[in-house]
Amino acid sequence: MYLLHWEYMAGSIVVHALLEDAEAVFDLRHVDMAAEEHKTHDYLGLNPTGRVPALTLPDGLTIGETGAIVTYLGEVFPKAGLSPQPGEADRPEFLFWLNVMTTAGYPAVVRWNHPERFATSDAAIAEVADKASADLDDFFDLMEGAISGQTSVLKGRFSALDYYLSMLTEWSSDRQHLFATHPKIAAVYHAASQRPGYRTAINRHVLPEAEA
Repeated sequence: MYLLHWEYMAGSIVVHALLEDAEAVFDLRHVDMAAEEHKTHDYLGLNPTGRVPALTLPDGLTIGETGAIVTYLGEVFPKAGLSPQPGEADRPEFLFWLNVMTTAGYPAVVRWNHPERFATSDAAIAEVADKASADLDDFFDLMEGAISGQTSVLKGRFSALDYYLSMLTEWSSDRQHLFATHPKIAAVYHAASQRPGYRTAINRHVLPEAEA
């Protein structure tokens, strides 16, 4: 059995969705970051970075970092069609855009949501937030041009990239405007959000106060 260590509205959304698609046997363990559970000795023993998500494998090893987990699951569950396999023509493109999302898209979201983690003075925090917002706009512009399929990032096939990009739109301050100005991203999101795996994951990850 796999064990997904997750937090509400975190990068664990995409991992949860992929586990659902793969029909993997897994359980969920909530990591309450507001209560600093990610800084406890036990959690750091599993994932020294103290970040979420982390995935404990059936053999007991735990791996972190969303990009690494996504790559791993695509290789372990090839029949689920989560990603192009080694040797397939679009494998390099998949790896490239996955890394762009993990190194440009997701960090911009984190800086925009939590600018106080990157500066100390009020003025500097405001500057971080403004720059992160601009970087996120640039990222979505980049991805709009990168999408080669009608409803998928890769031409002619679903992949984990569609879930990852859809997840990043969940944190947009104005998703209606984002979709109106980025029709390809909108098409990817609408296709991905109809898949049972993504629906199950996002429904689980909705913040409790948002459901009230």
